Amino acid sequence: MQVTRTAVTAAVAGVLTVSGCSSSGGSSTAPTSTPTSGSSSSAAPSATDPADEARAQAVEFVPTYVQTIDDLYLDPSRPLDDLYEVAVAPEATNQATAIGTFRSQGYRQVGRSQLVTATADSVDLTTDPAASPSPTLPTVVVTACVDVSQVQATDASGTSVVPADRPRYLVARLTLVNPDYPDASGWRVSEAPNRQAQSCDG
Repeated sequence: MQVTRTAVTAAVAGVLTVSGCSSSGGSSTAPTSTPTSGSSSSAAPSATDPADEARAQAVEFVPTYVQTIDDLYLDPSRPLDDLYEVAVAPEATNQATAIGTFRSQGYRQVGRSQLVTATADSVDLTTDPAASPSPTLPTVVVTACVDVSQVQATDASGTSVVPADRPRYLVARLTLVNPDYPDASGWRVSEAPNRQAQSCDG
């Protein structure tokens, strides 16, 4: 079976599978930006503004998401169910498909991606479990820039499957939802469309 464009993008990048359009329902306010290289700072906003607190929680969760996706590409024995610790459908389904295809082709990832920046663009804390066709959940949209220059992928013969001219960065628009809000541990990525870029600004 030939690997799809989506799966190849995921395979050579190692993170943030290209998926459908991200929804950003909610009001935009001043963004929260957290430069990080895997470990986020614990600078939390005052608890007086739930929207600011949700932004900070979502941004702080992004490094965990990126690391978990990397872990699943790096360790073919790791169960795909671990995706549900960081993602929900449709993103969890997209990632499971891409990682499964990557593994079935005998591809191996070498090296890790590095989260450069994560900025909260919008927040909507509306909750309506009875909404149709799907529940309305507290949502934060985050723009993340990921350095994938150290990530390589090889096929079963050891030949690289990464184009030599691959751009260094992925810029992703992550939609995070929290079914257990206000529990800070409930954030999960529901959508993660991304594009390749030569810089975090491009």
